[in-house]
Amino acid sequence: MSIPWVPDYGQLLRSGLSIPLEGSEDDAVAAVLSQLDAGGAVPAEAEVRQLVQDARKGAQRQQH
Repeated sequence: MSIPWVPDYGQLLRSGLSIPLEGSEDDAVAAVLSQLDAGGAVPAEAEVRQLVQDARKGAQRQQH
């Protein structure tokens, strides 16, 4: 799937972006980058890594 990058987490999720909550952080970052539109603006890996970390923190809070 090809999803255009927008710096809005909620909008990315509504567009169908899937952030893996299991596995290594590096694998999750790679999975997110592979979903983003390679033809448009692609975020820096650091931005995607922060997105993955935030999603995982949010998922952990919902479990408690």
